[in-house]
Amino acid sequence: MVVNRSVMILRAKEPFRQWLISLLGPSDANLEKINEDNTVYLIPEYEDDSQKDKLLKKYYKKIFEQQLDDWWEDQTVWPKNRNLSTFQKWFDVEFHSVVIDLVDAEWISEE
Repeated sequence: MVVNRSVMILRAKEPFRQWLISLLGPSDANLEKINEDNTVYLIPEYEDDSQKDKLLKKYYKKIFEQQLDDWWEDQTVWPKNRNLSTFQKWFDVEFHSVVIDLVDAEWISEE
């Protein structure tokens, strides 16, 4: 069943890794390890590439904060500048316009 959503996937880049290492201390947190199991974000479906920028502008702040919180809950050490430019320096973004649900069961939503 095709779902009326699209998908956004983030991949951390070096500035995110540097921030994380600054909190954890020296570690083997390389980008490959950080990007092993990325969160997938369901977003409204879009029909053409021109809508990607609009969707990114609408959701980047929420996604940025979710990513930070997933790794470090103490907001006092989060970067102060969490604008779109910083987001794009810290993450590569992939958009996928087709989502197909292969599971024959109802969705369960956790808020």
